[in-house]
Amino acid sequence: MTGKKLNQSDALKFIFAGKSTFTVINTQTDNRFTFSLKLSKTSNLFFVKVLSGPETYTYIGTCANGYFKHSKKSVISTDAQSVKVFNYILNRLRMNTLQDFVEIWHEGKCGKCGKALTVPSSIENGLGPSCLKKLSKQEKRDKFLELILS
Repeated sequence: MTGKKLNQSDALKFIFAGKSTFTVINTQTDNRFTFSLKLSKTSNLFFVKVLSGPETYTYIGTCANGYFKHSKKSVISTDAQSVKVFNYILNRLRMNTLQDFVEIWHEGKCGKCGKALTVPSSIENGLGPSCLKKLSKQEKRDKFLELILS
């Protein structure tokens, strides 16, 4: 597998960076699924797809505010293992309770812009240096707004 295993703290940041592709592996069963999330151009809505064939991703639903919602427009049912795995992984990452036998790998491309990663620290966390700065500024702004509004 190319790319790099992400730790739990970097995984959510990578997944919701804007244009991420990652693989979830259960090391006990060797089951794996590859997912792609892309940020909508008009809102904070993420479109979720699962790799369903060679170079073919199939739409399964959306994420908003860190929560997954299966779409009625998806040809993959809510009972499909890929849908259940995505929802499970997302919930476990949000609660910081992902088991050690579950690994999340990025494929060597920036989670925000999709460009190939070359800087060692970027390969480690899945985000290019300039995208990480942009993401950090956005996170700081969001935290500041939370303090003001609460």
